[in-house]
Amino acid sequence: MTAISQLAIVTSGHRVGSFWRRLDDAEREALVSKAVLRRYEVGATLIRAGDPDNWVAVLHSGRVRLLAADGKTPIAPRFAGDIVGEQAVLDREVRSATVQAETPVRALIIDGSAFDRYLAQRPRVLRVLCAVVSERLRESDRNIVGQNDDAFTKIVEMLLRYVDDFDPAYSDRLRFAIGSQAALGESLGLSRESVVRALKTLREDKVITTDRGVITIKDVDELRARTSR
Repeated sequence: MTAISQLAIVTSGHRVGSFWRRLDDAEREALVSKAVLRRYEVGATLIRAGDPDNWVAVLHSGRVRLLAADGKTPIAPRFAGDIVGEQAVLDREVRSATVQAETPVRALIIDGSAFDRYLAQRPRVLRVLCAVVSERLRESDRNIVGQNDDAFTKIVEMLLRYVDDFDPAYSDRLRFAIGSQAALGESLGLSRESVVRALKTLREDKVITTDRGVITIKDVDELRARTSR
């Protein structure tokens, strides 16, 4: 297997519905041939709001979070398989958000002009990208509507998004590294105390277990039921 073929594979860690998973083998190999693989440590900044650089990144492994232009306010997480930085390439504007590694990350970096040529040669990929952008707009709308949700509801809905984003055929996908409870609260706009109370309730009801920053979901059906109570 060539180096390009090795990088072009899909693994169980790649989010279901992600940009990477929606590409076929030939499309992934063509993209890898134009990319450079970069590694980022926890806390490293991949993209900084306001910068004029012009490239996109496909997360091959790891997780990042998007921060607003102030560099502090959380917007959304992104997972292995997701594309980031595409907006600046599409609209030719400066970066609108900061992207920061929450875990060690490997990313395929594609120069903007090379990405333009890639899309021109493969119109189907452009449609895939448009679908991804559209889904993110809908996600943003849902987040705005849910701003007044209580802490427990926000935690439950976050866990359900994690469940739905990964292939249920892999039981290890029901384990999620969330880091510290303070960091989780920050990403959801909640206090650490609110996160502690919500997780404690779910643990006592045997819906989840927690261990050193890792949440294991034991009862997905019961977790879903919590959103309607």
